[in-house]
Amino acid sequence: MDLKKTVYFLRGARGLCGERGMSNISDLIEQFILSAMSGSGETILKRNDLANRFDCASSQINYVLNTRFTVDKGYSIESRRGGGGYIRLFRMEGGEEYFKTILNGIKGGSLSYNKCTHIMQRLIIDGLMTERERELLAAALSDKSLSVACDKEKLRRSIMTEVIIGLWKDTERED
Repeated sequence: MDLKKTVYFLRGARGLCGERGMSNISDLIEQFILSAMSGSGETILKRNDLANRFDCASSQINYVLNTRFTVDKGYSIESRRGGGGYIRLFRMEGGEEYFKTILNGIKGGSLSYNKCTHIMQRLIIDGLMTERERELLAAALSDKSLSVACDKEKLRRSIMTEVIIGLWKDTERED
């Protein structure tokens, strides 16, 4: 079954499987974008072309971009609206700009445990954190360990900020 027929089948089956069909479309869109990025780690897309390819609303494309290609997952998106508009999506690589982007993403306000896990997973993928370090940090940032704190998410943000800065300093020493 080709991709277009698969998408049509999933959209048609939505009434039978509820939101499951929509999540499958999201998975297909995500996989398509990831394959377009393979090699260079970057791609330029047109939202309407992508929506037409998958026979879905452009809001579905926005949903995939906003939930699956976030800064805490190591992606950056540039967007230009209008007729000649495009979406430039690229995977951030380690280095000063990478750390600054992560720090900007977590500064101010609070930081959820879920967002922390995304950042830690990305650090593992980039070879900046080991699985053991992730397990230890995840335990330290968990709601259970922060149960005595008045504002868990602000404390979590502060801890995660210091970890990112420490990792950044380590990479500078290695260079």
